[in-house]
Amino acid sequence: MSKKDFFTKEIVLKKQSKLSELRWPIGIILAIFGLIGLSIWTIEQANINPVVEDDFYFDTYQNVERNINDIIKKQQAFDKKYTVSLDAKKFILGKNSVSLTIMTKENQPVNDANITIKITRPDTNQYDKKPKLKSHENGTYRFESFEIEKIGRWQIMTKIATPDELISFTKTEVNATR
Repeated sequence: MSKKDFFTKEIVLKKQSKLSELRWPIGIILAIFGLIGLSIWTIEQANINPVVEDDFYFDTYQNVERNINDIIKKQQAFDKKYTVSLDAKKFILGKNSVSLTIMTKENQPVNDANITIKITRPDTNQYDKKPKLKSHENGTYRFESFEIEKIGRWQIMTKIATPDELISFTKTEVNATR
């Protein structure tokens, strides 16, 4: 082997060892930039799709958190004493209506309940509807008609309060078609 070949090999080996020494720092720097990029992307996605607060209990999260044990006890007592049936099985695009029947377990109508109803999409509160009570008779409560603009999944959320201070919260899934 000539001196020239020896020095050429030595130079190549030195370059390779310098490259191998730089692999870890380069990898770490690329990983840091990747994490920064993913963090920025996550923040952008969170701004595009904001969190929608669940209001199943028709109250703020803090009030529900504070009173959840009382709410559960009243719900269980309501379920033992009353039955509720909702007539809406599906919606169509356009006008729809909902009626709700409340009976005691002894099959007696309940005519003095306070009912709040909300029609909503499961993924957004943009299309929420809160029809007002139109009439009630023999335990059947009829609500004003409302418009459904989009096909797909909808939810009927109800809050029922009886004079004996029992409450019920229900969520019923309904599908809207053309």
